[in-house]
Amino acid sequence: MQERIDQELRLLRERFKEVEYQPEGRWVKVSPYPLPEGWNLSSTEVVFQIPAAYPGGHPYGIYTPVGLRFQGAPPNDYREPAPAQPPFSGTWGIFSWDPVDHSQWKPTADIHTGPNLLNWVLGFGERFRQGK
Repeated sequence: MQERIDQELRLLRERFKEVEYQPEGRWVKVSPYPLPEGWNLSSTEVVFQIPAAYPGGHPYGIYTPVGLRFQGAPPNDYREPAPAQPPFSGTWGIFSWDPVDHSQWKPTADIHTGPNLLNWVLGFGERFRQGK
């Protein structure tokens, strides 16, 4: 399992400038993550946790530093501070969000042909494009 996670973290690092991994708890921080117009920032840090059942089970939720706003208001389905805090400095909020159609999450042995952490993180853009 850790070998697969390491391979998928390499995929993330090919796309994003900074990827930090905390093995204890399997937390991943990606930055900068670009945000579309309407948000109070042009980019943010995003964090997620790789579940114990990965790759059979997919991650859930998007953590961001507190204070993220869309058109001046807190976004829907966002809680700050998050009840559980990632092991990175600062205080984090969480989007209760799941872009995955559970029937579509069917990982393959080849990380390039099935769902992976890169696809998961790129999917955050869908939530941020929704705005409020």
